[in-house]
Amino acid sequence: MKKIILSVALIFATSMLFAQSTATTTQSGDLQLSEVNQTGSNTATVTQNQTGTPSNNPAYMNNAVVNQSGGDGNTATILQDELGNGNKGYNDAIIDQIGSGNTSTQTTYAPNSNSGQDVEAWQEGIGNTVTQNIQGGYTDYFYVKQTGNDNTATQTGTGITTNTARIFQDGTNNTATQTLAGSNNGYYGGIYSNERILIEQNGDDNMATQTFTGHGSSHGNSADINQFGNNNTATQEGNGRNLYADFNQIGNNNTASSKQTGEAQQVFVDQMGDKNQATVWQDHEGNFADVNQNGYSDKAFVNQKYGSNNSATITQNGATGGTTTLYPGVNNYAVVFQSGSNNQTTGTQTGYNNFLGTSQTVGSNNNITATQIGNDSSFDSSYVFDTTGWGYNNYASLSQIGNGNNLTLYQNGTDNYAASIQTGNSNFGSISQTGNNNFGTLSSTGNGHSGTITQTGNMNQSLITQN
Repeated sequence: MKKIILSVALIFATSMLFAQSTATTTQSGDLQLSEVNQTGSNTATVTQNQTGTPSNNPAYMNNAVVNQSGGDGNTATILQDELGNGNKGYNDAIIDQIGSGNTSTQTTYAPNSNSGQDVEAWQEGIGNTVTQNIQGGYTDYFYVKQTGNDNTATQTGTGITTNTARIFQDGTNNTATQTLAGSNNGYYGGIYSNERILIEQNGDDNMATQTFTGHGSSHGNSADINQFGNNNTATQEGNGRNLYADFNQIGNNNTASSKQTGEAQQVFVDQMGDKNQATVWQDHEGNFADVNQNGYSDKAFVNQKYGSNNSATITQNGATGGTTTLYPGVNNYAVVFQSGSNNQTTGTQTGYNNFLGTSQTVGSNNNITATQIGNDSSFDSSYVFDTTGWGYNNYASLSQIGNGNNLTLYQNGTDNYAASIQTGNSNFGSISQTGNNNFGTLSSTGNGHSGTITQTGNMNQSLITQN
């Protein structure tokens, strides 16, 4: 319990019941306190309605606690209601259940600027369900801890602000869902105090979903999903400004997906394991996406559109893996690092002042396809590592349409192929290949173009066409 219960005039109801019992408590007034303790397979319902304002402004307005253990199929329900404007005290609802097939429901209504809404639930067993709902309020707090398999936790907030929601699940085939509508989501105590929206799951075949909306007038909305295991799925959707999303997955065959609409969004995806997949969608301007994958046969997809000044960085490490697809908008910046074999990079940039840097190292059968449509675009495949593909059977196809474009390519290996098409004015293209059986082609249409192909090795071929 986060607060200290004051010893003031209040209504107190306690039930110690055993085996197949039903406890119903209804309270109405200024200060309510209810505690229900049950052993066996029981049902408990606590309803608290606040009708006035205590003169001493206590730390609690409504407080309800339900403890159920020693049986399966228990049901616990806490309903709390505050009326009026602010300074009406606090709502606290706590449920602790041990057993399987238990159900926990917590609903709190706190209109306007009432602060300090708190719903907490603990469950230990199989096939348990927690449903938490807060409507309105300020500095709201959701918390769920479940241990076991086939459990479900759902947290819903409507019209809330400066809040924190957390779900912890240990086991397999668990489902966690958070849906928060308001502002300053994940800012209970400040985002720099790690008080973010959070789902953390340990085990296999788990599913996590976060949806939050709100403008966050002065502070960012922030959310994390951490999954440790195999075949897990993480999905997040945010709408507003200054959103922060962070995915961490360790295991195989995991999937992470983020969709953001608004300004100044940030997405970080870290995946360690094999056959993982990351998808990022960002609309409007000032967004940033960072995807890190370490394993085999990983896939990354980043789409940034309808805005400017967006940035994407993708790093993939592993053999026989790595498919990266980029679809940014204007004034964007994209960097792709791939280490291993059989990697693929596909990039499309539409707009102006775009940059796409790719690097593929220590591998073979790599493929780069890039298209830039706009002005002042630049493609530099030797970014950071100073090499595009170390290995053989690499393929690069590059297309630039616009003015002032610049293209540079370097391939080190055998059986490489590089083709570049530049349409516009003042473009510059350069292809350098070191190895055997390489083929390079530069095609320019427009004025002031310059093309350079340097090949070191045997049986190389080059073709430059300028119109």
